[in-house]
Formats: sequence, structure tokens, C-alpha cells
Amino acid sequence: MKTLVQKKNFDTRELRISEAKLFCKVSKFGNTNEIDMAFENIDGEKVSFKSSNNVLLLVAIGLVVLSFINLFLTFGNWISIVGFLIAVVLAVIYWLSIGNFWQVKLMDGNSILVVKDVPDAKTVDHFIDEIIKARNVYLRENFAAIDENLDYESQLNNFKWLKAIKAITKEEFETKHAELKKIYFHSDLNIGFTK
Repeated sequence: MKTLVQKKNFDTRELRISEAKLFCKVSKFGNTNEIDMAFENIDGEKVSFKSSNNVLLLVAIGLVVLSFINLFLTFGNWISIVGFLIAVVLAVIYWLSIGNFWQVKLMDGNSILVVKDVPDAKTVDHFIDEIIKARNVYLRENFAAIDENLDYESQLNNFKWLKAIKAITKEEFETKHAELKKIYFHSDLNIGFTK
């Protein structure tokens, strides 16, 4: 079982790959969310994502401007100092909230966020590759085998789905499709009368 633990600022993320699913645990300020994602639900596409709280930055900039303007008014310098200190605190919170993530897409439109560079970029990229590799192995074992007891259409749909999410290659799909057609549409049987 492969595990990646990421700690950044106030967040702790733990990702664990098992044989049939991905376990994800995110802890932030004492709140913990855990979820198990079956490999069938992982799309596998990896997209870059940056998060930040721009409202905090705008409020901090606004307070700095108001503090600066207040220096020329008669309200008192202490109001400017307090406003400036609050702006600095908000700017620090903004800076700590900036995140640079990989989004691993899920079938339902959601995604798993993985910090790009904790512990380092190479380790994170390798771990995401391991997720996709484990997913592909599991999906091939469970959905890419031809079963004569199942109908043709559902098996063909499985192969199309596997190809669409890149769990099998186009060549593997064509091979499986040819095998499936051979089983279901063979012309060995002579039923009826022959001339």
C-alpha cells in the first residue's frame, strides 16, 4: 500500500492507494474529512489548479489605502496604525492560503486535490502516476476480461469506457473487440437446411 502525506500550513493530506480504491484524508484546523474512492470513479485526468482567497487581498489593499488617506485627515493616527496592522494580518492569511495543486478528476465532476510540491514535485508526480497505474491494473482485471455469460453490448460498453478513460489503449480495445465479435458472431453453426 503506497502512501503520500502532505503537510502545508494548516492542512494535512494523506493519500493511500489500496488494491481497489484510493483513500483520502484531509485535516484542517482540527476538522477531518475522510473518503474512499473506488478506482471506477477516478477519471485519471490531472489538471493544474491554483487556489487563493482574493477577497482577503482586496480587503487588505482597501485597508492600506484607507489608512493612508486617514493620515491626512483629523481622525487620528492610531486609526491608521490599527487599519494598517489589520491589513498586514489579512495579507499574511492570504499568502498562507495560496495553494498550487494537481486536480485528479473524478467521474462525478469532483476532483482530488494534491499539493504539487510537498514533499517535492517529483515525489508527487510519481505518486499520481502510481494512482493511475493501480487504477488501470484494477480496471483491467475487473472489466477487460471477456465473459461468455454476459451479453455482447455490455461488454463492448465496458471496453469503450476503458478506452475512453485510457485504462486500455486503442490497440487493446480493437483486440478485445475482435475477440468479442469472434465469440458472439461466429458463423460455425449451420441452422436450417442447406442446398
